Parts: sequence; C-alpha cells; structure tokens
Amino acid sequence: MHRSTAGWTTATPRQKARIAATLAVALLVGAVCAPRAAAQSYTPGRVDYDIVYVRQPRYGDARETTWPEVFHPGRIDPGADLMLLHPDGREEILFRGGDGAVTDPFVSFDGQVVYFSYFHDVRPSELNGQREYLSRRGADIFRIDVRTREVRQLTHGGFAPNLGAGTWDDANPVDPAPGTNALGYGVLNLGPCPLPGGRIAFTSNRYGFTPPRGYTAPTLQLFVMDEDGSNVTAIAPMTIGSALHPTILRDGRIMFSSFETQGIRDSRLWGLWTIQPDGRAWKPLVSAFKAASAFHFMTQRSDGQIVAEHYYNLNNNGFGAYMAFPLPEAGAPAFHPAVPADNPEIVQDTTWRFQMPFTPRGAYALTPFTHGDDNAADLGKVTHPSAAPSNDVLTVWTKGPANDLDRPSSVPRVDAGIYLMPSGRVVTHPSELILVKNDPAYNEAWPRALVPYRAIHGVEAPAQLPWLPNDGRAHPLLPAGTPFGLVGTSSMYKRESAPGHGARAFDGLDEFNTSENDSSSNWAWQGADAGKYANGDIWAIRLVAMEPNTHRSYGPHEGIHFYSFANERLRILGEIPLRKADGSGPVVDAEGNPDTSFLAKIPADTPFTFQTIDRDGLVLNMSQTWHQVRPGEVRTDCGGCHAHSQAPLAFEGTAASRSGYQVWDLSKVTPLVSHDQAGQPSLTVVPSAVVDVEFYRDIRPILQRSCVSCHTRASANPPGTLVLDDYTMHTIPELRYNGGSTTAPGDYMRLAADSGAEWGLRPVISNGEWRQTNASRYVRKFQSRRSLLAWKVFGRRLDGWTNEDHPTERVAGDSTTLPAGADRNLADLDFTGTIMPPADSGVPPLSAAEKSMIARWIDLGAPIDTANGTGHEGYGWFLDDLRPTLEVSSPRAGVNTSPLSAIRIGVADAHSGIRAGSLSVTADFVVAGRPRGAELADLARQAGDGIYEIPLVPQSLPRATVRVSVSDAQGNVTRVERVFSVP
Repeated sequence: MHRSTAGWTTATPRQKARIAATLAVALLVGAVCAPRAAAQSYTPGRVDYDIVYVRQPRYGDARETTWPEVFHPGRIDPGADLMLLHPDGREEILFRGGDGAVTDPFVSFDGQVVYFSYFHDVRPSELNGQREYLSRRGADIFRIDVRTREVRQLTHGGFAPNLGAGTWDDANPVDPAPGTNALGYGVLNLGPCPLPGGRIAFTSNRYGFTPPRGYTAPTLQLFVMDEDGSNVTAIAPMTIGSALHPTILRDGRIMFSSFETQGIRDSRLWGLWTIQPDGRAWKPLVSAFKAASAFHFMTQRSDGQIVAEHYYNLNNNGFGAYMAFPLPEAGAPAFHPAVPADNPEIVQDTTWRFQMPFTPRGAYALTPFTHGDDNAADLGKVTHPSAAPSNDVLTVWTKGPANDLDRPSSVPRVDAGIYLMPSGRVVTHPSELILVKNDPAYNEAWPRALVPYRAIHGVEAPAQLPWLPNDGRAHPLLPAGTPFGLVGTSSMYKRESAPGHGARAFDGLDEFNTSENDSSSNWAWQGADAGKYANGDIWAIRLVAMEPNTHRSYGPHEGIHFYSFANERLRILGEIPLRKADGSGPVVDAEGNPDTSFLAKIPADTPFTFQTIDRDGLVLNMSQTWHQVRPGEVRTDCGGCHAHSQAPLAFEGTAASRSGYQVWDLSKVTPLVSHDQAGQPSLTVVPSAVVDVEFYRDIRPILQRSCVSCHTRASANPPGTLVLDDYTMHTIPELRYNGGSTTAPGDYMRLAADSGAEWGLRPVISNGEWRQTNASRYVRKFQSRRSLLAWKVFGRRLDGWTNEDHPTERVAGDSTTLPAGADRNLADLDFTGTIMPPADSGVPPLSAAEKSMIARWIDLGAPIDTANGTGHEGYGWFLDDLRPTLEVSSPRAGVNTSPLSAIRIGVADAHSGIRAGSLSVTADFVVAGRPRGAELADLARQAGDGIYEIPLVPQSLPRATVRVSVSDAQGNVTRVERVFSVP
C-alpha cells in the first residue's frame, strides 16, 4: 500500500508525485542531507550518563534485518546483545544474545537494574515456519543488576491454556505427546515494565490465544507479577486482540499499545490505551483512527508530554514518525471531534499533513521531517523513543528509505543508530539530531538512559495506585471479595458514533455499495452507525460478552470451528431499556435530555462491548472495542457512545445512580427487548447468564418452516432468485486466519457470505460485488437495520431512509435500468413487495420473537457453528472459551499489614457456569489443624454472591502461599497462587 489518504487527507501535488514513484534519482538510493561524518564514533555532546541499548546484527545495505513490531512482535534475528555505553564511548556487553536475542530493556527507578526480554533461541532452525516463524523456545523476562552483573530469570514460560478448549499438556506448548493439542511455538514473555511498589508489568501469550483476526501473532495480554516472578495476575482479559509494551506514567497508570481490530474494523489498527496496574479504569490515550497505522513505541518526557510513534505495519520494520501531546487535564475533553477536518494537522515529510478523528488535544508532529506511511522516506525514519534527562528524548534513527518495498526503493537497508532529540524541541531535519552511537556493522536499538527516575521526572518513582481494593466500599451490590463488577453510563444521547465523513447525500454515512475504495470510515476506521437515526430512536443498550479464541494450532480439533463476521464469539448478556418515566412523564437528566442512564452487574474479567438498539431491538450503533471491569470495580464514566471529545455528563444525579434504580444482574438473567400483542416494546427475561443466536440452531428452522416453500431449488423462478434449501457445503470466500474452518451450507452462504455475488441478483456497481460492509445482497455486517433480510421479515424499510432518497435500478440487478444520469455508486436497495412470508403463502408467519431472532443474528455477526455435523462437535460456536473469574481478595499479595482472619475467594462464570465441587484451596501452612498442602475447600462458607470464606486463626507468616483453583462447566480452570506474608 502506498501512502494512502484513506479518506482522511488530501495529498499535495508533491505527495501524489511521490506515490506515483517519480522521485528524483537521489531518492532511489536513500540519500539524505543530514551530516554523517561522525556516524561511526561516539559523540559526547550533552550525554553525561550511561546508556543501555540493544545491539542487533546488521547484514549490510542489501539485506534487511528483522525488527519486532506490531505485525510480528515475536520475531527477531539471533545475536542481539544487551549493551552498556559509557559517556566516554567505551561499551560493555551486559548480556550476550548468542543463539537468542535481547529486546525490550527497561531501567529500574533507582537506575541500577535493567529488566529485559530474552528470546532463548531464534536461529532459523528453531523457528516454526508454519506459525509465523515464532520461536519454539519462546522468550522470558530477566533482570540484571548493572553494579554486580547478577542476572536473574523472572519468568519460566508459564503456559496456562483454557483446559476446556482443548487437550493440553500445560507444561509443553510445543511438542507434547500425540493426541494432545500444541501451539508449536513457545510462550513469549515480553515488554517488562517496573511498577511502583515492587511489581512488574509485562505481556505474554501464556493463555494460548490467537487474535480473532490476522495481522499479528500471537495474542499477547497484559500481566503483572511481583519482583521475584510470583503472584502473576492477568490485569486485562479484554485484550483478546493483543497488547504490547506496557510503559509506566508518572501518575501511576500504565500506557500500552492495543490491537484495535474488534468487530469489522481494519485489521491493521493499533492504538494507545492507559490502564491502572490492577486493571481498573482503562481508557483510550490515542485511538487508532489513522487509516492502516499503528500507534506503538512510546515514552513520557520530563515535561509530562507523551511521545508516541505511528507507523505502517510490517513493511517499515517498526520505523515511522513521532507525535507528541500532553496528557488531558482532569474534567476536560481529551480529544478533538470525530470529524477529521476539525482536528489539528500533523505535519509529515515536511509538507504533507494528516488529520484524523479524535486527535489528542495539543498533539503536534515532533519529527515533521519524516512520516509513518508505507513507502520510502526522504530523510529516514525513527523508532524506540525513550525519555532522558533535561526533557531530552533518546531515539533510534536510520537514514534511507526504511521500507522493505520498492516505493520507490528499499535500499540501502536500515542502518540504525542512537541519537538525542534535545530539550523536547521539534526536529525539523535529521541534522538537528545529536549523534550518540552508530556503528555500521550493527543496528543500535532500544536506548535507555541508565539514570534514576528522579533524573528525568523529578520524583523518586511514579505514583503508586491502590491495588484492586475490592473491600465492599465501592457499591452496596459489590461486597468485599466479590467476583463481579458494575458497568453503566450517564447518557446515550452523548454520542459521536457517526463517521464524520462521506457523501453529504448520505448524512455523513457510507454509501450502500460503492466501487470506490475507502469511501467512508464507517465500521472500518471510525464510526459505527447502522443507518440514519436520531437520539429519539435510542431505546435500549445491549451488553455483549466476548470470548477469545484458543489456538488449537496442532492436534485434536485443530483450528477454529465457527464463522462470524468478526471471528469472535459474541453472546448477549442483556438488553436494558433506557427510557424512564414517573408520574409526571419522561424522566430527564441534568442537561434536559431524556434520562438514558443505566447500571448493570456482570461477572468481572469478562470482555464485553455495547450495542445501542432501537425499539425493534436492532443495532443503531456499536462500540468497536473490548471493555472489562475488574472484581469490585464500578465503571460509570464513559459518558456516552464514542463521545471522546465531549465532557461527559456526571453519572451522579442520573436515575441509574439513585437507590431505587433496578440494577440488572446480568450474571443470573438476560433481559431481552420484546413486544406485546399491540406491538409496543416490552421485556422478556431469560433465566440464563447469556443468550446465544446461531444459524443451524436458531435461524435455519425458521427458514425451513416459513421460507423454503417458495425459495426452493425446485422452483424455476424462486422469488428474488433466492434459494434457501441448498445445503451443499461451500467454501466461504472471505479470507480467514489461523486455520479456521471455512465451509458453510448454501442457505447460509446466500444470506451471509456472498460478497462475490456468486448467487442470485447481482449488484449494479462496476465491480460486480457486494462491498463496503455488505456480506451479501441480504445482510450487512452487524447492521440488521440496513439488511434486506431484516426489512423483509419486519415488513418495512428500517434504515431511516425512504426508497426515494437514493437511486435504485428498475429491474433488480440490471444497472441499465438505473434512472438516467444516476451514479451507480450511490444506488441502494429498495423495500418492495410485502412482508415475508406473505400473508397468503400458506406457511406460518414469523412471530415477533422470531423476527428479533433474525435481527440479533445479524447484529451478532451472523454466527454459524461450522463444527455442526462434523467430528469437531462441541468445539465450535457454543464452546465456552473464557476461564472463570477467580478473585482471591484475602490474603493480599505481598505484605498484609493487618491480621489475617480468613481466606476470601470470589468465583463467577459468564457462560457455562461454575462446575459444582470444582473449588480447590490449599495452603503451605496449617489451617484448622490440617497439615500443609491439605484440601481446604470443604471448610469454605458462602459469604455473599459467589464469595466464600475459610476462617483462619491470625498468626505471623514470614512467607506463605495459598493456592486456589476453580473450573467452569466447560472444563476451563483458573488458578491463583498467592504468595504473601503477615508480620
């Protein structure tokens, strides 16, 4: 992909010329203007401190090296060493890479210890070419005391897959015994980041997940452990895409890069998020709204500003451009509006500028001489920013194209060195960088100032935030030790869910089926509106649970055995009506709008998202990211739908914040929007924790009963040429990843997997395909309001427009019958004929519940269990692929300053439920007269919803361990090993 405006910017003539590859001959060889006479020697300059860095191999100007980046964070060349560079230019090897490789160094707050990741063996013979060339030996986290050179390994693999989702040997992810599942690659423990209070954040694939969609491998999630490697805790179960490089902020939060490919967003998007070290209060810092770009590699300068890199994945080897911005002020909107034109211009490549929705306020280009796009750079590119004293930033810069493709050239290959960006100043040309180290025989990477935290930030360490209190004080519905959390919001009228871009005739929404590439951001980059609607159409909020995908890479039931538009399992937690009334009429909020607040109780550590729905239960818009609450957490601060640039309405004072409000317990029941006999909205409450909708079980029976009598192969002219009794298995044409099953029957294909228009009436655009977010003529992905199938079963057009608003061909599928002069790219479908099945068809009509079932099926991604009728039964759509929630709130990890009177445990499960009798508790000290290691679960007494306590006699415990495990009905096991002490 050339540097693409992707609908966000207008290229200058100079930019268009570059895209057309008509650069001057000098650019073909990557010539630059920056002085390079001292490139091979250390230049003292302003640097009077030691620097640690990674010395990576370099293979000359003609052969590229492998740099870990968002596309392949687990790949690196062997022989990368951890180096110590002194101010006088002398250097020492702190840790040799050998057959492995060092990466991700991070300096302790006292400036004496360096944490780093080490790939044990990345020689070509030890990589699995069938699995993204990941290392069979994996990677672990180490620390080295620079004074004594003492090295300690802190992690040792730690493979812990979902045991109910496969047959696993959790001691061997690579090559276990026959009949056992395997990843075929090792556990990657990466990105160590020290935290105040003696903990370390890191990322790991130890749970054995694969991203729902491609463009990275494997799924890395956020964990925190103690300094000695104990008390490993998953703090972000919601990161089922992937996460990289946790980085501590001065205020105690962690910022990290997150794979933002939820739903049907472009699968190359990475943004920056923040989260507290215990997993609470996550929020976006820079969301991925620059088309096809990753925000990754970041630091916080002395002045508190964030420096973040953005780059196009894969082809740039992680090199790009820097943007800087301050952290938002408390109470102020953090971002500019959704419309790109209302956002600041970020200068790239001296003259080119990009604008993107929701740019952080105060953002500006820190390196305007370069860019982060997928073509050669005139003046090189940068990567690996790191804060240094005096508001300086250490950086890696390479001359030349810094791109693997001939756009217009890929040589000379990366020749990276360490440079200083002085005093927080904007660098307008590489000659303004101060050379620190550039040996052409190596690539220097990951520079870190070996100084105390105070030397950069003026304080001894970042703020230490409280660790998951869960003490019963957050809300009466969350007693101490609860495994649940509360989620809500103040107003659904506060929304910026429209894409803010597109043809004006469509009110800013995307055209129905244009042949134009990137004509709108809707559902792909920014925005997720399903048609034209007003705030008055908002009726309820749907909470949707989400599950990761276990990577059964090899062995029994290999692959993924379901299909949906997002390749992720979505299950309904509940649909909560938002409209409220009292004796005097509608309840209004503090801004004078109808009160649309809500509050719900859900199992903690369960990824979920939101869908706003109308009176028919059809999606109006959808949040396109994962959410979570931790045990005992209350989240009511989102303030609306995508409303990033607005000051949120305070939750306090809304109807949902008052004591009389009915808080739905979505761990026990699932409320669903329904209709009474008069057609008025009502509510049906299903006595289960989740509700699934799936094609074979729920949709096909409706089709067979009420549709196939007309829509049959036996008819020479089935209505609309739609055949719904073809059960021949076909290959789903959409590219799937990770070995997923790719076949489905003909009835499903025609409705939900016919983007190539292989069956039935064809689209009128020149491409001859169903494009944009259309899965077929009948279904638009996640948008039942814009789906012809839903229109026909409801008996009316549902998307907010009329047939007359847009041109439509007179004869379906015949572009020559469009109105004279009409642009076929503006054509849509009309609702014609009658409700289906017609009243005189002789088959039973669809009930209100069945119509809603079809709409929910579309809005959940049209899932189909491709394990149905195969040897993979039970490993498809209905597989519970999320381990149960297990909260050990007492004892606390580390030092317990109060006497320990009980072991307190909270258990919950959002899908299959907790397996009776599966709780296990042991201790390495005597409890109730039972010896060390004895089972204690039978001593547990219920102390609340999902909360159990085992009484203890207070005693001094210098170092003790409690081990707890529990299983869900699927067989997934969660284990907690709590290491603690009591004075």
